Amino acid sequence: MKKIYNNKHYKNNIFRLICSIFLIILTAAVMTGMTGCGNNKNVASGSNTAMVHNSQPSDNNTKAEAQSASETKADMDTQALQETDTNSTEEAKVSDDSEYTSDEQVDDDSDNKDQSDIEDNNEWNGLDEGTNEAANEAANEAANEASGDTVDNRITICIDPGHGGSNEGTKENYDGTLIKEKNITMTIARKLKYYLEQNDNIRVVMTRNFDTAVSLAGRIEYAAANNADYVISMHINSKSTDELDAHGCMVLMSCSRYQPENARFTSIYDRERSLAYSILAKLNGIGIPIANDSWNGNEYKDGILQRLNTVNELYPDGSMADYYGLINEGTCAGIPTIIVEHAFLSNVNDYRNYLSTDAQLDALARADAAGILEVVLQ
Repeated sequence: MKKIYNNKHYKNNIFRLICSIFLIILTAAVMTGMTGCGNNKNVASGSNTAMVHNSQPSDNNTKAEAQSASETKADMDTQALQETDTNSTEEAKVSDDSEYTSDEQVDDDSDNKDQSDIEDNNEWNGLDEGTNEAANEAANEAANEASGDTVDNRITICIDPGHGGSNEGTKENYDGTLIKEKNITMTIARKLKYYLEQNDNIRVVMTRNFDTAVSLAGRIEYAAANNADYVISMHINSKSTDELDAHGCMVLMSCSRYQPENARFTSIYDRERSLAYSILAKLNGIGIPIANDSWNGNEYKDGILQRLNTVNELYPDGSMADYYGLINEGTCAGIPTIIVEHAFLSNVNDYRNYLSTDAQLDALARADAAGILEVVLQ
């Protein structure tokens, strides 16, 4: 029995030893596994740490890139602004150059126009020079009205360039050129306007500034609408008959002392007579004699023609009305109105001596201005 027990005890010890070994191995395995898990965890932790550390440079790079991009954008904006300023400056310069070019063109056009006008005057083709003057005058009057300065105490003289448009006046052919009265009167009128306006007390308006026909009534209506104190009409004469080759100057005025209620002066007649004598004296002073035309002594004397109408027309006071429509209309409007016949286009000597050059016409305008100012400034 003991032997059997010893064997049994021996077997139990062997079993326990094997179990202990197994347990040790199992424990070792478990411990090894745990150690491995710990290592893996550390590796993972290390990886995460690496990722975190790696991500920090990434963030720094991003910030650097963002900062760089911002700086680049700022630089680009600055450059764009500089380019815009440069472009704006260049555009402004171009604009200034364009305006300068436009001004140059206007000046060139004006020079061309002036040259054209000189040629036109030499050829008597009647093209207009006074349109710009009329526009400037209208602009000045509009400015005065806008500023409330509507009171104008200057003496207003209405210059009437005789004829115009299809109404050419008297005509003569000299040196192969057809000379027309309407063109000569326009040239004298423009020059007269200039000389009168050198006096600050004088304001000048013109019944026409270009080559168009204006009715006689329309001329006086225009003068009245502009509050004219006088109407001075520019003309060139022509012989009345073939019996006498007339030459020299004369002035036409009213034959009546009729005074309408709206008369500008206490005696229209006396004003016209004073103007007539004064202008005739100035024209005589530059060598033009008193006209020798054949009118009866009751109507023409000392260079002044006062012609009666031929249809027995009367003014409201019962006096005989004037023959010349412009003077008739002027008298009814209460405005002293005269017609200056400077010389005879029908007389070759008058044409050569007084009407054929710009200097001669300028002399006529100066004489007219001196005669007019001598009376109206009294």
